[in-house]
Amino acid sequence: MDTHGLIGKFLRIDLSKNKITIDSSKELLKRFIGGRGVGQWLLFDQVSPNTQALHPDNLLIFSSGVLTGTMAPASCRMSIDTKNVLTGGVLSSNVGGHFGPELKFAGFDFLVIQGSSYRPVYLDIKDEYAEIKNASHLWGQSTWETEDIVRKDQGDLSIRVASIGVAGENLAKPACVIVDRARAAGRGGCGAVLGSKKLKAIAVKGTQSINIAEPEKFMNEVEKIWNKIDSNKSVEIRRSLGTRAALPFSNELGFMGVKNFQDDYWNPQKIKKVSQEKLNSNFEVRKLACFNCPIHCSHLYRIPQQTDSDLITEGFQLNVDWDFGGKIDITDGKALLKINTLCNQLGLDLDNSSAPIAWAFELYQRGIIGKNDTNGLDLIWGDAEVVIKLLHKIAEREGLGKILAEGSLKASKIIGRGSEKYISHIKGQDSIEALRSDKGWLLGCITSARGGGHLDGAFQTHKTPGAGEPDSYDSKAEKVFWFEKFKAVVDMMGVCYFATIWSDKDLIGPDDFSRLFSTATGVSMSGSDLMRIGQIVRNVEKGFNTLHAGFTRSDDYPPERFFKEPIVSGPNKNKILSKEGVDHMLDEYYGLHGWDKETGWQTAKCLDELELNEVKEQICSTKKLKE
Repeated sequence: MDTHGLIGKFLRIDLSKNKITIDSSKELLKRFIGGRGVGQWLLFDQVSPNTQALHPDNLLIFSSGVLTGTMAPASCRMSIDTKNVLTGGVLSSNVGGHFGPELKFAGFDFLVIQGSSYRPVYLDIKDEYAEIKNASHLWGQSTWETEDIVRKDQGDLSIRVASIGVAGENLAKPACVIVDRARAAGRGGCGAVLGSKKLKAIAVKGTQSINIAEPEKFMNEVEKIWNKIDSNKSVEIRRSLGTRAALPFSNELGFMGVKNFQDDYWNPQKIKKVSQEKLNSNFEVRKLACFNCPIHCSHLYRIPQQTDSDLITEGFQLNVDWDFGGKIDITDGKALLKINTLCNQLGLDLDNSSAPIAWAFELYQRGIIGKNDTNGLDLIWGDAEVVIKLLHKIAEREGLGKILAEGSLKASKIIGRGSEKYISHIKGQDSIEALRSDKGWLLGCITSARGGGHLDGAFQTHKTPGAGEPDSYDSKAEKVFWFEKFKAVVDMMGVCYFATIWSDKDLIGPDDFSRLFSTATGVSMSGSDLMRIGQIVRNVEKGFNTLHAGFTRSDDYPPERFFKEPIVSGPNKNKILSKEGVDHMLDEYYGLHGWDKETGWQTAKCLDELELNEVKEQICSTKKLKE
């Protein structure tokens, strides 16, 4: 592969040695294209299974996709890959905004960060040059304050910044990386990894262009896809309401956990109170978009304050409703906006911070913990002010927050008293999704390499042709197998998942990516070729999880309470999971991968077919490879 569509260089930063080197990325890109593919391979190849996530030897990789920064629609995404703080396995987080494109404009496809500084630092990257700078004056600042100070110090308001808040500084496990004030690289604790390295922020500015192999053909493909997106009815709705457009029907389909999953249906009257239409009417200033995105799913809001000047904030997607609406029963839209803003400022992942809070609320409801455990706080469902106090405590690791900052699984071991019955986790990471109704959604979430999450292989059965009925355990494995390969391709391309057929069957698919990739790079690759590389990446991740976390089939299961407690209200009332049904799906899923059905481990045959000899050799040495 030539460097068309890509830069061909990457930065390696050793914070322990205060050393920066520039290396060629061409060989890596030939095999793993870019983005998540490159990041996951570097993790597997260069991080020892004995290395803990917060140890200096753990790597942190910021990697743009092959299409990131080009004229391809929604080409805004970047992957952040590291060892998962919560699971001990793999983490690939993905974030939009403008940082990923700017990194390529600055002359680099990706960054590889290792070591740990003795003092707070930030990286300053400009046009093929990088410098490690003192960040003592930034330590203790919010992500918003950090962005503002860095731009002011450098006299350039157009600089793009990725940073951590106090949550990352204090190594809180729900800590994330925030880009452009409101774009979060969530799940898995990558913000804590930055904090462990004393890396407060990365500032990027570039003026270089990205070379395209066949510009005219590439732009013809861009125009076709842009028109496809622009004329799509679901996109039109998302432009107005963002991902929150899905709130009412996601509730009807059983995707909303309520009061820490005691139910999977939120009262529709409560949904009306927090609707996007109300937020647009009361607080919206204008629509916002990530780099080169035709969808514009984000919003800028103005929230009147009683004492200070108005709060100008942005973002607020469907996760906020799942995490703090249904799960904690907050029905005040203004309060949800403030909570979303606070999480961004503190550098807290919405999903992984709301889950232990909801769990604590249920423990309080059941009398398992009391005010002596909560620092005097009264954990009553729907109390936004208490939630705000707990978010601060998690970020600062104070009082009950010190326990919740470990994630629900470890927190339950600290508290004891039978509290483990009420946690919902997959592979050690808190689950945010309601899983009792749609079995395609279920299978994708439980087999996700990073531990739960619907953005790897999960799909919505009702809008996926050939997937059968949502409540049936049949016809789901093949679709999850397909979508997890496809998502790996999307992440290697550096395009937003919401612009693809995962979101709507008429949007970008593998063949569209084939034409964009081929005309951008000059390397002919079919949609099937790309999907095979997606399968390779998925198997690299699987191998990492086997070596580093020891995951087996038993880790590909939903939370135990979903087998015991049915949905109590709504259209899916009385639905409950069947272990026989889950086992049936897992057998089919492992069979499609060529993995061993009894253990869930990979087989020599599977890895040979994918030419992953390095993965095969390492796993074979641990005797966790099936013939």
